[in-house]
Amino acid sequence: MAWRLALVIGALTLAAVIIQVTLLSRLGLPGATPDLVVVVVVSIALAAGPTNGVIAGFVAGMLVDLAPPADTPLGVNALIYIVIGYVAGVAINPRDRTVVVMIGLVSASAGFAVIATSALDALLGSERVAWDAVGGMALSSALYALILAPIGVLGVRWLVARAVPEVLVA
Repeated sequence: MAWRLALVIGALTLAAVIIQVTLLSRLGLPGATPDLVVVVVVSIALAAGPTNGVIAGFVAGMLVDLAPPADTPLGVNALIYIVIGYVAGVAINPRDRTVVVMIGLVSASAGFAVIATSALDALLGSERVAWDAVGGMALSSALYALILAPIGVLGVRWLVARAVPEVLVA
């Protein structure tokens, strides 16, 4: 069971990072780049629980930090995605989860990721944080996540149910 879950988490996070870096970052959409990685991390946490959300967050964050256009210190995205994976896994009681609530959580997590990345970058002394643009970037990132979330949440839940049904959170 553990190796199947590790394979699912690894494949999903790697695919999300590759798609985000190669495709979504080149679309030229206004505001932030759609954050598929946050959608996948939250979807894994919702489907497989907070511990697996933390694992997915760490793996995804390290991959994002190591991806070629990375401009944040190593570990910043990993820390943010770990927090997002944990909070998403424990925030809502599994009995109270509806598709609308889960999509809202994904959207809020994407907005949080922008604000947290900006705050950590500024705290670490980065000169590139433009605080007047952070609000718009967080809002556009949340909107893009809102659009990507139905496919992500339902798709990841279906994949986890097929590959590792014993870890699926009710």
